[in-house]
Amino acid sequence: MLQQVAHPTTFRAPFDRRLAALQATPAGRRWLDAGAVVLLAGLYYAAAKIGLRLAYLDGAVTALWPPVGVGIAALVLYGPRLWPGIVIGDLLAADYSTPMGTVMGQTLGNTLEVVVAAVILRRLTNGRPAMDRVGDVLALVAAGAVGTAISASFGTASLRLGDIIPAHEVGEVWRTWWLSDFSGALVVTPLLLAWAGRGYGRLGRRELVEGAALLVILVLLAELPSQRDVPYVVFPVLIWAALRFGPRGAASAVVVVSGLTVWNTAHNAGPFVRESITDSLLSSQLFLAAAALTSLVLGAVTAERTRAGEALVANEERLRSVVHSMAEGLIVRDAEGVITDCNAAAEQILGRSRRELRGHRPEAVLDGVVDGDGASVAPERLLGEGALRSGAAEAGFVAEVRQPGGERRWVAIGSAPVLGRSGRPEGVVTTLADITERRAAEQRLVDSERATRVLAGEQTALRRIATLVAAEATPAAVFERVTEEVGRLLGVPSASLMRYGADRRATAVATFVAPGTEGFAPGTLMDLDGDTVVARVYRSGRTERVDSYEGAGGAMAHRLRALGFRSSVAAPVTVGGGLWGALVASTREPEGLPDDAERRLCDFAELVAQALANAAARDELAASRARLVEVGDAERQRLERNLHDGAQQRLVALALQLRLVEARLGGDPEAARRDLVEARHHLDQALSELRELARGIHPAVLTDRGLRAAVEALVNRAPVPMEVADIPDARLPEPVETAAYYLIAEAVTNVAKYAHATHVAVSAKADDGHLVVRVSDDGVGGADPSGGTGLRGLSDRVEALHGHLRVESPRGGGTEVSAEIPIG
Repeated sequence: MLQQVAHPTTFRAPFDRRLAALQATPAGRRWLDAGAVVLLAGLYYAAAKIGLRLAYLDGAVTALWPPVGVGIAALVLYGPRLWPGIVIGDLLAADYSTPMGTVMGQTLGNTLEVVVAAVILRRLTNGRPAMDRVGDVLALVAAGAVGTAISASFGTASLRLGDIIPAHEVGEVWRTWWLSDFSGALVVTPLLLAWAGRGYGRLGRRELVEGAALLVILVLLAELPSQRDVPYVVFPVLIWAALRFGPRGAASAVVVVSGLTVWNTAHNAGPFVRESITDSLLSSQLFLAAAALTSLVLGAVTAERTRAGEALVANEERLRSVVHSMAEGLIVRDAEGVITDCNAAAEQILGRSRRELRGHRPEAVLDGVVDGDGASVAPERLLGEGALRSGAAEAGFVAEVRQPGGERRWVAIGSAPVLGRSGRPEGVVTTLADITERRAAEQRLVDSERATRVLAGEQTALRRIATLVAAEATPAAVFERVTEEVGRLLGVPSASLMRYGADRRATAVATFVAPGTEGFAPGTLMDLDGDTVVARVYRSGRTERVDSYEGAGGAMAHRLRALGFRSSVAAPVTVGGGLWGALVASTREPEGLPDDAERRLCDFAELVAQALANAAARDELAASRARLVEVGDAERQRLERNLHDGAQQRLVALALQLRLVEARLGGDPEAARRDLVEARHHLDQALSELRELARGIHPAVLTDRGLRAAVEALVNRAPVPMEVADIPDARLPEPVETAAYYLIAEAVTNVAKYAHATHVAVSAKADDGHLVVRVSDDGVGGADPSGGTGLRGLSDRVEALHGHLRVESPRGGGTEVSAEIPIG
């Protein structure tokens, strides 16, 4: 029974997630580094054991030292911070039969060898030594030579200082050590770096079969007795591996050949066995270096040529795609002037397919070509006839072509000859740039610049008027300036500001008439009948336009025709939500007024409305100030009268009564006692009147206990039955409570004095950030807020808090006074 095998990425995904989680924390990164150091130490130790298995003289001498390649590759790929792994692995593989100083010296040299070589290689290759460039191979040679020289120097010195070797063998030992480590760097490092590098595709079945065959042939050539005496017979196979499989194949083949060569030589077989072990080492090491360098350089060259070929193919594809997808049309003609090719853009510009164009001369497929002045142009000139004949490039020619469907397109043409070896034109390439949209955009730009200038003039005029309004100029001065600015800005002979009256007539409050032109004068009256723009605005309340007064009815339309005016535009002037008048511009030109005249008039009409609103606000402010002074004076007079007529009279009577008591106290005590009782009664009445007077100024209960308690106290003293509802218990800001209390008190007082009501309803409710106060009665109604100072004073008090007061008092229907006062 077959079982489904999971894809390798299925197993790698959880591992990758755990690895990413470890890398995300400092502690995790330390654990990863420690694990990497341990792993590198193990690999270094294993490589050392393999090297010792390949050694001569029972491990005394080796022609190839693999740990060097393992260490350099590991530090290049994962950084020099893993150097402790080199130290640990070297100590594990060390020969402790020698003095400890010798062991430590050799370990120090081996560690420095790997670190220095890795740092140099990373620096020379910018951190990506994939061995797929000749520069990578040369960098490896340089880095390996420097690093292994350090190890050979330290190792030889340690052996000599430990009295392991005599002085006359120092040079020979140094050479053997250096060649052994250098061979390990050249053989093992490229294998690890090449297979660790990215950018190589997966091998297919055919490549795997070819690789297996190559490996078998390589082993046979290296091991067959008839071939082992011919050392360089393996080079064709090494070349085959480098050419077919690049750096990976070359590095793998070199490792196989090196391993077999060293193994055979160590067992006194093969072409590199000499009379002395030194000669055998030297010959085999030189062979390994030559084979490694040859294969690696050839593999790098193969990889570079492969990349160059792929890049060339990609560039050709991109160029083909660019040519066929470029926005500009491209047409190629041969030496005879026949069209040989074109791209899709040319098909679209000319309106003809490639099949229709290829194999034909321009005059056979193009017609209706004209230049910017409208003159006819020969089709062959459009497609570079001049460049084909003269051999010089042409540019800057603009023409309009007609497509078969009748659509016309503007194109900018540039032509360049294709020169042969003799320097004579063998064809011409013409580019066609569709500039139809660009020409339209240029025209729009011209129109936009013109509109910008007009807008700048309009904004300048509006700014002048706004400055006049801000300076609190009189409405008459603003009106006169507005009509003048409108007339000059729109270039019309007449501009007027009309004010609507209650008698369905409009009055010209300001006019502008161009010099030498007859028009309306200020004060002109206009009936709001007929079909003029002023009458239309009066009826609709919107901007109106009359493009022609021909056939328009009404006396004013007839007068406009008599003055020569053909068309008019008017914008409403709205003040306080009501239609106040209209701003009018009229012209005698047959084409009428611009399309944006309504918008521009509305801008000026808004400034007129603002000037009117400002004037009304100033008048209202002055009236409010006058009312405040009037209310203050009235209140002072009321207080003086109440004090004089009430408490003052009672206090005077009390003083007289006390003198009488003083006179009677000795002769008639009983009468004096009666006078004292009467004096106390007068004093109580005086205190009551003073308390009532103080309550009218500002009741203490309002300050101490708030609006609800003050209104309830007002109920107890009210001359009319009061019903109170929705008075908030929570305290409100003091100005709000004061305004609400006096509104209620004044309204109740007015009900008692004038309304002849039998009932008063009072409510004060917080709603959406406002205190809504209502006082209503069932009296006779007909209250006029402008008829006295009481309600006007309350209105001023409410509006001072940015509130609104409203009075509804239909005759016979009672009165309701309501106010909305912002709480916040």
